[in-house]
Amino acid sequence: MKLFRLRIIRTLLFVVALTMGAAFEARGQGAKLQLDKLQRLADKAAETVDVSLDNQTLQVASKFLKSEKPDEAAIKQLIAGLKGVYVKVFEFDRAGEYASADVEAIRVQLRTPGWSRIVGVHSKRDGDNVEVFTWLEGGNIAGLAILCADPTELVVVNIVGAIDLEKLSQLEGKFGIPKLNLEKGRQHE
Repeated sequence: MKLFRLRIIRTLLFVVALTMGAAFEARGQGAKLQLDKLQRLADKAAETVDVSLDNQTLQVASKFLKSEKPDEAAIKQLIAGLKGVYVKVFEFDRAGEYASADVEAIRVQLRTPGWSRIVGVHSKRDGDNVEVFTWLEGGNIAGLAILCADPTELVVVNIVGAIDLEKLSQLEGKFGIPKLNLEKGRQHE
């Protein structure tokens, strides 16, 4: 009888471990998106930007920012809570160089539990699409994803870590993060 109970307990533990593993896998990498599949677009693109700053690199970079300069101090404070900044920009000479499946591969990740879309700008006239998503942990923003797609350009920005949205705008134009001009995009809706 003891051996039977031990087998049941082992089986239950195995099933729980599998279930937890599957739940973790379904949740993915948390706020960090998988962008490696987009790299194949680099061969087709006229211009590319590829930024991959992990936590360690960000901390080293923040040492070069001076606390006495207000702009640099604000960026240094924002960087302190980040675990990574990942940017992919592909600019093409003509429309149709990338497939809608390339964008959909990112959107699928952004539909998983934890992500919430907070901005969606779509222009039928120009073909511009901008979406902003947040990853929440414990009611706090722990990740941000920006997806910009137009006929000749694809931009994906993924910021991982504690994010203060007010301070985040200070990163536009720095670390390879493009200026998104969301206000301008809204005028074209």
